[in-house]
Amino acid sequence: MALAACRQRMAVGVARPPPLTERLASRRDSARSDPSGDAAAAGEAAWMAHFRGRRGRTRAGAAACRSTRGSASERGRQLNYARRQQYRRLSHASNAALGSAVTALLGLVVGGAGAGPLAGLLLLTAVGLGLYARHWLSLALRSRVGARSEDEVRHGLAPLQAEGWRLRHSLPWQGRGDIDSVAIAPTGVAVAIETKTRSYDVRHLARVHEQAVWLSRRRRRWCRHGVLALSCLVRVRGVQRVEDDVLVVSIDRLMPVVRSAAGAVRPPLRRGR
Repeated sequence: MALAACRQRMAVGVARPPPLTERLASRRDSARSDPSGDAAAAGEAAWMAHFRGRRGRTRAGAAACRSTRGSASERGRQLNYARRQQYRRLSHASNAALGSAVTALLGLVVGGAGAGPLAGLLLLTAVGLGLYARHWLSLALRSRVGARSEDEVRHGLAPLQAEGWRLRHSLPWQGRGDIDSVAIAPTGVAVAIETKTRSYDVRHLARVHEQAVWLSRRRRRWCRHGVLALSCLVRVRGVQRVEDDVLVVSIDRLMPVVRSAAGAVRPPLRRGR
């Protein structure tokens, strides 16, 4: 009997508190019976509403932050390689120009203090930095021309999306830079497009050919029936020929050639060649 009583006392001592729902129900019953409990119940309800609202605002803010990061990364992907290269070169030019200005000012200050040789060295360094900035600025202007050419090709290919085509721009690949544009036809034929402003050489043709081979091996679900390598010239007209298994066309003939490639059973470049 003593052992049973001890166990009963221990069970009573370690009994768990009632669940939250029971406690809230008891508080509501006590609030109904005691008018002074209405204020406490109202305060608890207000606190719970504030806590839930704060959690909702926190989640909404996190979602908005994720969407902002997503849109920023999406804008970054929309920039073509030439445009990103232009911004990098402009950054180098601005840094060199700033260094030239600071060095020239420091040289003038040192020259005013009577240190002629050191002032001459600083001024000579400022001139060198100025020439360096001019070099990067000229490269940035060239990149701007290439970026405009790629934008024109993108604009010219845009109507294909209404016909069921899929377009990919600035696609990374194993080589240097990226693939300017890839047009994927509903028939399973892909067109790898390298954009050139006015001129090209055998290196550019070999590059776009390698890109087409890479696509045929790494993106087979895009090009079930093969890949066509194409180089588009933006600043010339009336050009359409084949060189080293690469179609070279001007932008005025780009759309007819791309559309005809979609209906071709075997494009000029076969998979894995």
